[in-house]
Amino acid sequence: MVACGTGRGGGAGIVDIGPEEVRDMDEIIAHLAAQPWSNGKVITTGGSYNGDTSDWSTSRPAPALVGAVPMAVDFDAYRNLFFPGGVANDWFRNGWAENAREIDLGRDGEGQGLDCRKRVEDCAKLFPILQPVDGDSDFTLLRQALAGRGEHWGPESYAGDRGFRDDKGTNGYTIFGSSPANALAEIRRQRKPVQYWGSWMDAGTADAALARYRSAPEVPAELWITGNNHSQRVSGDPFAPNRKTPLPAVDVQIRIRDEFKRRIMAGGETHRVINYYVMGADVFRRTAVWPPEGVKPVRLSLAEGRRLVGKAGGAGGHDRYDIDFTATTGDKTRWSTQGGNPPDYPDRREADAKLIVYDGPAQAEDMELAGYPVVTLHMASSHDDPAVFAYLEDVAPDGRVTYVTEGQLRLVSRKIADPASLPYDQGPAPHSFNRADALPVRPGEVMEVKFALLPTAALIRKGHRLRLAIAGHDADTFRRYPANGSASFDIHYGARTPSAIELPMRKWKP
Repeated sequence: MVACGTGRGGGAGIVDIGPEEVRDMDEIIAHLAAQPWSNGKVITTGGSYNGDTSDWSTSRPAPALVGAVPMAVDFDAYRNLFFPGGVANDWFRNGWAENAREIDLGRDGEGQGLDCRKRVEDCAKLFPILQPVDGDSDFTLLRQALAGRGEHWGPESYAGDRGFRDDKGTNGYTIFGSSPANALAEIRRQRKPVQYWGSWMDAGTADAALARYRSAPEVPAELWITGNNHSQRVSGDPFAPNRKTPLPAVDVQIRIRDEFKRRIMAGGETHRVINYYVMGADVFRRTAVWPPEGVKPVRLSLAEGRRLVGKAGGAGGHDRYDIDFTATTGDKTRWSTQGGNPPDYPDRREADAKLIVYDGPAQAEDMELAGYPVVTLHMASSHDDPAVFAYLEDVAPDGRVTYVTEGQLRLVSRKIADPASLPYDQGPAPHSFNRADALPVRPGEVMEVKFALLPTAALIRKGHRLRLAIAGHDADTFRRYPANGSASFDIHYGARTPSAIELPMRKWKP
C-alpha cells in the first residue's frame, strides 16, 4: 500500500497511518480480490509499520479479507514505543520520523546526499525505498509526485514536549490515533482471525500482542511471542548472549505462518492460544490465558540494607539515590532493535554501579517467571517532573547480572486508572497518561508510585537471585527529566511505606 505523501504516491503526508490511509485499505483489498489470478480471498501481513497496517486492516468491513499475520506491531504506539510509561523515547521518535520524512521527500536520509527530486540520476540509487510506477522508466511521474509533496509530518508533529497520550501534535493528530488500538471496537466487530507475532525483547511488541489478545476475546487469535529482535531474525535472549540464531529458526517461522495462511484460506479454525518463549530455557510453551495457569504473585519488599525480603513491614527507613544521568542500558537494546540494531545486553554489573539496587534471596528451586512484574515505590523526588526506571535482573552465583525486563513511569502520570475508562485492557496497575489525570509532584513529598514492568517469561534457576535496580534516566534512549541540573530520589520502605515488587512465578516444570 502506498499512502498519500509517501513513496510514489502523490499529495501531502501530514500524518502517519491517518484516516485516508486506513480507508484506502478497503480499495486495495477489493482490487487484489478482483484480479484474475486471485481466488478472491486476501490475507494481509507485514512487520513493523507494515504490521501496524496489517493489524489496522482487520478493522475494515472488507469481505475479501479472511485473516491477517501482523508482526512486531505497536498496538498502542504511545505506550508500546514512543512514550512507554509516559517517558519520551526521543532516540527512536526523532530518528524514525526524520528518516521517514527524508525518504518520502525523495532523499536518502543516510548521509549520502541523494535527492531524486533534484537529480534524476539519484532516483535509481534510492531503490528499493523509492520506486517508480510501472512504465515510468525515466522517473518523470515519480519526480512529479515528489514535487507535489507539500507539508510532511516529522518528529515535531506528535506531542512534542507535552507528552500526554491525548495531546494533539502540531498536525492535529495524536499518536494513539494512528495506533491499531484506536480501532479496537471494529477489530472486535469484524472478528478477522490473526496470527500475531511479538517479542519479549522488541520494545513493547509482546505487551502489544497480549493487550490485543485480552482486549478482543471474541477474535480468533494465535500468538507467537519470541525472544528475538524486531525482524525475528536474530536472537535477543539476554541469557544466551552468544547465540544469535533466532528461535524459532527463520525457516520454521515461515512454515508456521504459511500453515496458518493455508488453514485460513481453506476456512479452517483458529483457536485462541499463546505460544511463548521462555528466556534462559530455549523452549516454547502454550497457554490460553496470560499469565499462565498456576502463576501466583510472589511479593518481595524493599528493606534495610538494600535487600528484597519475603516478609512485609519491618523497620522503616529510606535510601537516598542521587540520579546518575549517564546511566544507560546501552545502544543495543529492546528499543534500538526497532531502528535496526538488535538487542545485545551485556553483564550489567558495571551498569548497576550507577543505580540503586535491591537484591532478593537465592532461589531455593528453579522457577518460571511469567507475566507482568509490578513495582510499588513509596518515594520522594527533589524535583517536580521526575521519571523513574525499574529493571528486573537475574544475579547468578558467579555475580553475572542478566537483564530480564524493565518499566518506566513519568511520575506526573502516576494516578492509577479505572480499567473501564481506558481504550483497551492495559494489564495490571494501568495509567491513562491523559493530561486531565496528571498529578503534581511536590519536591520532598512522599508519593505512592505503582506501575507494571513489561511482560516477560524467563527461567530463574536455583541459586540465582532477583534484583530490582532503580534509575532516574536511560541516557542512550529516553528524554531527561529534568532537562538539566542534579536530582535525587528518596526511596522509602517499611510497614508504613511498603515499597515492594510482585513477581508472577510458578515452579519450573521441564
